Amino acid sequence: MINQIVMDGYIGKDLELKTTQSLKKYVSFTICQNRYSKIQKCYVGEWHHAVAWNKVAEDLVAKVHKGLKVILAGEQRTRSFIDKNGNKVAYEYIWVNSFDVLTSQNEESTKAIPQNSNQANDEEPEADRTIVEANKKDKLAEEPFGSQKEVQLTDADLPF
Repeated sequence: MINQIVMDGYIGKDLELKTTQSLKKYVSFTICQNRYSKIQKCYVGEWHHAVAWNKVAEDLVAKVHKGLKVILAGEQRTRSFIDKNGNKVAYEYIWVNSFDVLTSQNEESTKAIPQNSNQANDEEPEADRTIVEANKKDKLAEEPFGSQKEVQLTDADLPF
């Protein structure tokens, strides 16, 4: 049986590393995924719960903050429990195994380019970098969903 999920979205709040009684580190957080609603004719945010443990949790807390766009990879899990009113509750979440921080194309273009990029830095020469950037722009023009406007989240959009 395969249980893999890959999801991109925006981090809902600043992350806080916590420790269990058995000294295992973890972080629990929410991620907002934007999708276009044909009925409402606008983007709608769907919120998902996620949890990461040990090294992955430490890396998330160190590299990620509220509003940052990330890709999460992990497993879809469900935890059932009885709440204080005696109702059975099923809680779905993503058990995060790995993640990657997404940056916009504007942020990438503003990064400093080393002056001596032709030396032993394992980087592309300046001429090759220009060709790669042109190819990226051509691929973006071919993608049917490449022109969607990215929605920025504000504190008012968050459910907490």
